[in-house]
Amino acid sequence: MTELVDYLKEVILPEDKKEARKLRIKARQYELMEGVLYKRSFLTPWLRCVGPLQAEYVMREIHEGSCSMHAGPRYVVAKAIRLGYYWPTMHKDARDMIRKCSDCQIHRPVTRHTQQPLTPIMAPWPFYKWGIDIAGPFPEGPGKVKFLIVAMDYFTKLIEAKAVTTITGGQVKKFVWENIVCRF
Repeated sequence: MTELVDYLKEVILPEDKKEARKLRIKARQYELMEGVLYKRSFLTPWLRCVGPLQAEYVMREIHEGSCSMHAGPRYVVAKAIRLGYYWPTMHKDARDMIRKCSDCQIHRPVTRHTQQPLTPIMAPWPFYKWGIDIAGPFPEGPGKVKFLIVAMDYFTKLIEAKAVTTITGGQVKKFVWENIVCRF
């Protein structure tokens, strides 16, 4: 905003031609009156441009002030514009302030995601598809076993399980060979 104020006061342009062009186009929307920067608006005649500290005060008064209702960021920005205030990062600042408001975080509605319908996993015949899981670590049991290898056939719902001390690829391979392949 300081470049804009410098341009409006003393017509000082940046050296880069692209930046100077952008600044000239942007300056058409602004006016400097009695040392205060104003922005043209569609709804109101002029919006007073405020700095970061004033912007935070305005947002807090709208959001948490005496007549507030802890409204969302869109309402806070709309109300600030209706009151005649403007700053370039209004939307982001309002969103960030409301995310930090402890009352809003405690009392906001819980968003629920629509659940996907459950789709059963079908197996066409026994032993076609197996699911193998490793669970643990559990509290140490007899023989210092802490983990559990569980295998389930999707068609018959047959379950095979074995407690083991450690989980390695060799142990899982041995479990599958002894409890599934050789057994059936």
